Amino acid sequence: MGEHRRESDDGGGRGVSKGPIIAVVALVVVAALVFGWFELRNQISDQGAEAAQACVEGPSTVEVSADPDIAESITELAGRWNDTAPVVRDHCITLNVTAAPSAAMASALQGGSAAPTTGPRPALWIPSSSAAAAPVLEQTGAVNGTPKSLASSPVVLAAPGDLTAALGAAAAGWADLPRLAGVAGSLDAIGLTGWGSLRMALPSGAGSDATTLATDAVAIGLAGATTEPLTADQVSSGTVVAGLSQLALAETADPPADTGAALAQIVSEADPAQGTFHVVPATEQQLYATRKAGSTLTVYRPAGATPIADHPSVVLSGVDETQSSAAAEFVDYVLGSDQQNMLGQAGFRVAGPERQPVAPASSDGLEFTAVGLPAPAPTAGASAAVASTLANPVSPTTTTVLLDVSGSMETVDGSASRLTNTTRALTAGISGRPDSADVGLWVYSRNLDGTTAYRIEEPTGPLGDGERRSALASDLSALRPATATSTYVSVQAAYRAAVDNWDAGRSNSLLLITDGPNDDASLTAATFLTNVRPDPARPVRIDVVSLATNSDLATLRTLAQQTGGELVETSSSDPSFASTIGRLLAKEE
Repeated sequence: MGEHRRESDDGGGRGVSKGPIIAVVALVVVAALVFGWFELRNQISDQGAEAAQACVEGPSTVEVSADPDIAESITELAGRWNDTAPVVRDHCITLNVTAAPSAAMASALQGGSAAPTTGPRPALWIPSSSAAAAPVLEQTGAVNGTPKSLASSPVVLAAPGDLTAALGAAAAGWADLPRLAGVAGSLDAIGLTGWGSLRMALPSGAGSDATTLATDAVAIGLAGATTEPLTADQVSSGTVVAGLSQLALAETADPPADTGAALAQIVSEADPAQGTFHVVPATEQQLYATRKAGSTLTVYRPAGATPIADHPSVVLSGVDETQSSAAAEFVDYVLGSDQQNMLGQAGFRVAGPERQPVAPASSDGLEFTAVGLPAPAPTAGASAAVASTLANPVSPTTTTVLLDVSGSMETVDGSASRLTNTTRALTAGISGRPDSADVGLWVYSRNLDGTTAYRIEEPTGPLGDGERRSALASDLSALRPATATSTYVSVQAAYRAAVDNWDAGRSNSLLLITDGPNDDASLTAATFLTNVRPDPARPVRIDVVSLATNSDLATLRTLAQQTGGELVETSSSDPSFASTIGRLLAKEE
């Protein structure tokens, strides 16, 4: 009979060897690691193959140019997009953003390429506004598609709180700024005692496109072009030229380099009333940024059509299809809700539901109020004309017009009489003079004022806010031809008055317009010329316009020459007659 297995002395069962179990586990782990490694290698290989297949055309760098006022935000958004490893038409895309002033880039693009100061020629250009883009947009074939606004910011005036309140109470608009800047004591007149007239900085450096938009808005207001684009012809009108000139002449001789510097300087003034300047045009977003940094400047929104920095996305032609497609895809990315929210947090107005503009939340006392009537973007020619007028303003002068109203001025010349043609030209010329210009009107014939050959219609004085301008226009329209031509005694009297009332620091002149010889024998030509010899201490120039064949021409030429003036022989029906009169009225030397 077999025996049962004997139990161990300690009562336990017989043990199993651990060595084989450990070996088996080790083999399983090694097998798993090897399998995992092969799987990972295959996965990496597959991903590399997919990536290689997606970027079979290789990398492509897409150049983006953005105005300095939005370049920082666009650079951040471009970095986010680059992080998504975008692939367009089998190219791996990388965006490169360069900050370049809109005006400089527009000029470079009009020349066909970028310049060293603007960086590489971009596939995507984001200027500050549609107005800044207009010169390029008007070039046929320069743009692919219709630009979309990526973010907008109304242009406002940054000013101390007291000034903002006073301007608001006076309901001052863009068209009022030239008068407030050019008329002495204009701010005292609206309750700011001791402030004098409005001192406005017009910086032109990088990131200062708000200046361009603001001065365009002034021209729009002066021309009344609130619904249609401002044109170059409207800018050349007397009213607009006079207003822009007044604004330019009132500006400080050494304006800050750019909008940021101007904002900082206003903030630093210990006494805002006595500061170098009181206000500066800025975008709402620029003012938002300064307030976030601790500034106490307030926003004034002038009445009238509001200029807006709308930052259009201009996809340029002249690059390959990959570049254009990538630029367009980035535009769509920026218009996404998350990216728009980021721009809104930076102080821009962005696209909300149904593409309606949405303002950022109010911050530090800056209220993002609704924009009423947006200013239409001027034509490229209009903006250029505004800039030219500001750079070459019509300076204030003191001019007395002495107009012959003798019977011969009734002679028909063209479609109207000489007198009618002349009064029309004078009215147009005077309308083009700035409010700070001094203008007077004398007329002469014989016995116009009792036994006096001449009559003073309007004493020489500042055109001011329009009353004298209107009075002069009314006086000119009411003139009628009289009788004889007492030129010598009338010129002598007007010249003496001009010398007696000579205004230092200005060009002082007498503008004689006549169509015939002197027929008053009370004064000889030699005595007349002696009596109007120039006074070196009080120089008054005499310019002469002769409208017909004149036997007195030699005397009149000597008269003009000895006083530093000029003689112009012309016809009142000549197409250039009005411009000649306007030039002589505006002549500075």
